[in-house]
Amino acid sequence: MNKHSDNENREFAASETPLILAVDDDEAIRMLMKAALDGYGFRVEVAENGRKAVDAFDKLNPHAILMDVNMPEMDGFTACKTIRSLPSGKHVPVLMMTGLEDVESIDRAFTAGATDFISKPINWTILKYRIKYMLRASAAFNDVIRQQKQIQELAYYDHLTGLANRTMFRENLIREVTNCGKEKLLAVLFLDLDRFKLVNDSLGHKAGDTLLQQVAERIKTCIRSTDGLAWLKEDATQVMVSRQGGDEFTVLLPNLKTPDNAGWVAKRINEKLSQVFYIDGQEIFISSSIGISLFPLDGNDAESLMAHADLAMYHAKEIGGNRFQFFEQELNIQAKERLEFENDLRKAVTGNEFALFYQPQISLQDGRIIGAEALSRWHNPRTGNVSPAEFIPAIEEMGLVVPFTDWVIQEAGRQQLEWYDQGVKAVRVAVNISSKHFVEQDIPDKIIKMLKTHNLPSSCLEVELTESVMATHGSKTLGILNRLKEIGLTISVDDFGTGYSSLSYLKTLPVDVVKIDRFFIKDILTGEKDESIVKAMISMAHSMGMKVVAEGIETPEQFEVLHRMGCDYGQGFLFSPAVTRDEFSSMLKAKKRFQP
Repeated sequence: MNKHSDNENREFAASETPLILAVDDDEAIRMLMKAALDGYGFRVEVAENGRKAVDAFDKLNPHAILMDVNMPEMDGFTACKTIRSLPSGKHVPVLMMTGLEDVESIDRAFTAGATDFISKPINWTILKYRIKYMLRASAAFNDVIRQQKQIQELAYYDHLTGLANRTMFRENLIREVTNCGKEKLLAVLFLDLDRFKLVNDSLGHKAGDTLLQQVAERIKTCIRSTDGLAWLKEDATQVMVSRQGGDEFTVLLPNLKTPDNAGWVAKRINEKLSQVFYIDGQEIFISSSIGISLFPLDGNDAESLMAHADLAMYHAKEIGGNRFQFFEQELNIQAKERLEFENDLRKAVTGNEFALFYQPQISLQDGRIIGAEALSRWHNPRTGNVSPAEFIPAIEEMGLVVPFTDWVIQEAGRQQLEWYDQGVKAVRVAVNISSKHFVEQDIPDKIIKMLKTHNLPSSCLEVELTESVMATHGSKTLGILNRLKEIGLTISVDDFGTGYSSLSYLKTLPVDVVKIDRFFIKDILTGEKDESIVKAMISMAHSMGMKVVAEGIETPEQFEVLHRMGCDYGQGFLFSPAVTRDEFSSMLKAKKRFQP
């Protein structure tokens, strides 16, 4: 039987390794979770559905649970609710895995009693910290219980900074708006740190967390400064600072004398946060972008005030950051720039402004070029080069995927024909097919038409799809992929391992090549977890007769490790960045071989 007491969560001594119960119906994800968490120093037991998770919880007495939401027999929501109904399961940390931007699942997860959620595709490093801080919060929770405080208190505070969390802030804001007459003035400040990601990427998440704690203290100092209360009509008991999550903070300022007082507080916070921070002897400089909304001028309810403050914050960030911005009904500058960008992009799709660059794919056995990935580039005549990270999502959002995909397929075929006409021994070119409207794009017919138009062999083209396409479209995807295989095309899975990895779809879909995401390659030399995961992916793919491409190879040492693991192909800056068609043609003509 479970050894929890009725009123205590599982505790563990400092020398005890935390036990995590990982629950997912997908064998591949369970394998990846176990490999990753084992590498982080956790003990891991797995279960394949919610019903077995409930049984395992009673037998194993885990410190925390990591659980998918969608599973057969009993889904994650029901399993979480069932565990919460047990006297011993009231407070065990439960981290639910949901789809990206799946708000409905997130709401259901919290309703069922989840402690937190994490979105797929999973960032394994962030997962480590989520679990560690859940365990830390759990230990803090037990201290509160032993001190006979109300359990509900902890649910209203951010465990990292000690500030109010989004739930407490929202409830206070609703209460203040309800009690605030039309003659009173209330402000919401929405704050986001500028360049915080750079701190995380360069110094690590531990330093990032320390910085967030120091930021929280500085904001509180700005609010509770003696001279800072002069902007209030009444006492400051309802002034509240919260951490919404990540590097986002909010401030509630009730009973203001004038709107300018909110700007005064924001200016004070901007100035305080722009001063140097010290973390482990390292000087760190950041800044903040703050959006301000006012009741009743900018909204009559909590939701609209938060949304408008958030929008104003993004406007402040877009015009340079390190400033505050009041919400305006018409954010003219932002809207105008977005409209111009979208107009330019529509013209580019129909006006032949894009170009394909080619990043060589190299045999890790002998260094020869075996193929290339075709990558889109855009030079906007008005503003200059535009990053694919900016225009690709915009193309998808604007419904331009179909004509853009048509151009990519035709341009790849036209270039292959040019190489054949020049007597150059061409190689297979991989084209990325967007997950948006994949089923509706008639990809096989378009490729057949292109091959016939240019009289090209099907071996010249590779269709590259993300895991999300493979895993979410079911029988329709299978039908399309089978048609592509009948044509004779190579099919590859891009960014494998980033969250949708599934043995089931790899077994049932006609996949030829698995591309391991650069996320696993970058730390393969320093992280045992990454090396174990990559080795498992290569072995799994080879066991099913598939080739493996490692993306993002940047050092000879990474090359050596991958070569030793038996990885077939690689691409990355160690060999070459994406180059123009002429540069790539020269490589093919010279029969260039790359040596690490």
